[in-house]
Formats: sequence, structure tokens, C-alpha cells
Amino acid sequence: MKNLVLGVAKGYDWCTLEPFVNSFIKNCPSAELVLFVDEISYFTCDKLIRAGVTLKNFPYEIDGIPNNTRWKIFRDFLDVHGDKYEQIFITDTRDVIFQADIFEQFKGVSNWLGCVTEADDIRGSKFGNKINYDWLVSGFGKIEADKLVDKKIICCGTVIGSAKAVKIFCRELWKILEYKTTEIFDQATMNYLAYNGLLPIENIFELDIQSGAIFTNGLIEDNKTRGEFILRGDGGIPAVVHQYDRHEDLTGFVDKIYRDKNFSFNERFNDTRSILEQICCLLQADKITEAVQRFLRIFFGTVNLNTFPSLLIEIWKIAVKKNPSRSIEILELAVQDSLRVAEKFSNFQLNNVHELLVYSAKNHHAINPEFKNAFAYGLLKFVEKSLATGESTKYGFKAIKMFDELELPPDKNFQRLIADAERIFGRDG
Repeated sequence: MKNLVLGVAKGYDWCTLEPFVNSFIKNCPSAELVLFVDEISYFTCDKLIRAGVTLKNFPYEIDGIPNNTRWKIFRDFLDVHGDKYEQIFITDTRDVIFQADIFEQFKGVSNWLGCVTEADDIRGSKFGNKINYDWLVSGFGKIEADKLVDKKIICCGTVIGSAKAVKIFCRELWKILEYKTTEIFDQATMNYLAYNGLLPIENIFELDIQSGAIFTNGLIEDNKTRGEFILRGDGGIPAVVHQYDRHEDLTGFVDKIYRDKNFSFNERFNDTRSILEQICCLLQADKITEAVQRFLRIFFGTVNLNTFPSLLIEIWKIAVKKNPSRSIEILELAVQDSLRVAEKFSNFQLNNVHELLVYSAKNHHAINPEFKNAFAYGLLKFVEKSLATGESTKYGFKAIKMFDELELPPDKNFQRLIADAERIFGRDG
């Protein structure tokens, strides 16, 4: 019987998925990879199919947080197809790579589930991050959350086990996620079920961060590598690394190993999104001149690139990590010009643009003052709108910090902007 790797790729591009897919192909030859996809380009779809990935459409009738609703999708899929597989690995896709066959060491084990623990407890004793505690309070109340504060965080981004156990897990998880009326998160639900003994599975193993087959290293500050491998704390090589992209050095390390350095632009895909995604791949392959030429061909055409803010930000993220040059400068300024309508950004995109502006200033990359000005005013407008609709004032306090970090020039317009922000939010939040 085959083994199965199961995941979701909603809104992702090939540049994002490439390390995940290529590392899977290299290290899990006997397994099948099935991805539920939505909002992907023709180019990315073609690359996935050519890589041997089985694609399934993300069901449109499902509403809710994708991290939660994916468990209904997985449950429904496994109810129909689960018996074809021996072992199943459900995983995030954006920030995961394979370094060995994840299924190899679990051969012959029956009715088992592997729970992957992180480097901190739920109260956040080591790193001060209380988000898992807050999630438990939100979903199950403070009394239940307080019972688990000393337990290790179980990560819901990677779950592995026998086909029978994974089917049970998906079923039990979705039972709660579907009917809970309070705000709830899948990871809090997994911790609640596992630590309260509510999963009817015979063998539940901890895959520990120090010695387990899956290494969730987002909180680890001192990561080690050897050859082409990222190492665990005990010096061993984990089969899977999760959250490597939280570390700039590891992201570069993974890029060198699992990205196509011979990437060539494919003229078959002439929709704007596919072209922008291929420009990302050209940049990753250090084909900077060709990437700039392709971008300018779109930029000086009739296409409104403001409809692709996430991809434009992705291009800027890659460009800003390259050595400053005239070509990179042209590309950065062109991207900023395309992103000039800041009020269209989501909160996540605002944070990304802010970080890119700060990084660019510190590392002598190009910044268009008019774009910076427009972004600052757009940021204020975004936060004003958030407050007007009853959002927490924490966005206002965060905006003040953003303004400070942008180091706005001391002209009258910017001084008035900062004064307006201080009047609305107050500097001492």
C-alpha cells in the first residue's frame, strides 16, 4: 500500500511551493502527494502536475478559516480514499521541506498518531509567546486553558500516523471545529483533545523537537546545518523541517538546495499572474536582467498590477535580498510604483510593506519617496477605518511604531501626519 502526503495550497505560487514539492520528490519516492488547491495560476498548476502532484479543487461551499475548514476537506477525502493508504502525513506546505522519507521509520506500526511538539510550553515560559494559551482560552475557556499551561505545544501544522488513526483524528477535530460557536483555532483544539485523552487512538506518540522525525524549529534561535541538511538539537537529521522560513539564513540555505537555478521563462503562460510568478522564479534563479525586462514589459503596458499586491510584494521581497545594482533598483522602484494604492492592502500586506521599507532603508536599497509618503498616509487611513469599525486600538499603537520606524522626513506634510496619528491614538499605548 502507498503512503500519502496531504496538504492545501490556497493562493500560493510555484515560487512558494517549490522547496516543498522538490524536497518531497527527492526524499519520498514511494508516497503520493495530494494537494487541495484554490486561487493558483495556470503556471503553478502546470508545474505541480508536471511534478506528479495530484490536484483536487478546494470546495467552494465551505466557509470559515482555511486552517479550520481544511480538516473537513481532509476528513471527507479520507472517508472515501483513506483505505488505499498505509500511512498518512498531513502537513503545511509553504514552510515545510523533506530531508528523508518521513514514513520509513514507522513501518509496521498500527493504529498510531504522531503529535509534533514545539520548543515551548503553552504558557510561553521560554519565549514569552502566549498565543497558544490565548487560543485555548478563546475556544475552551480559562479554566481548561489553565489546566494545560505546563504542557508542550503540539503543532497542528504537521500530523502523521496510520491511515486509520489519521481518519479518526480528522473526524474528532472537525466535530469541535464545526460546532463551536466561540472563536476557535485548530491547534488549540488539537492540544485540548490530545492532553485530555479524547482521541480514541491506541498509540499516540510524541515526536519531540530534540529527537523526533519532524523538527518544528520556528522558535529555535540557534539552528545548525551540515552538508545539505538542517539538524535537530541532538545533531541528528530530521526527516521533515517545519517553519524553516522563520529564519533568514535557513531560507537562503533551502533556496540553494531545492530551487531550479536553470529556470526559463515559459511563453505559454501569458496571463498576468503567471508572468509575475515566473518573474519570481527568475529572480530566485539569479536571472535578474531577464526578470527586470519581463517586469518592465508588463509595467509599461496597460495591465493594472495593483490587483496583484501579494505577488508584487513577493517580487520585492526577493529583490531586496539581492545585492544592490542598477537592475535591482529599477525593479524595486517599479514594484513600489505598482503598489502605490496602499489603502487596498490587507493588514498582513501592510506589515510586509512596512518591513520592506525599513529593511530597504537599512540596507541601501531603492525607496521611492512618493511611494513612502503614500504608504504612510494609506497606513493612517487603514487604521482610522479599523477603529471606526470597532477594531482594537492596538492597531493604532502599532501604527505609531510603524511611523517611527519609517523615519519620515521632517517636512510639514509628514509632521502633520504624525501629529494626526498621535492625536487619534496617543503615543503612550
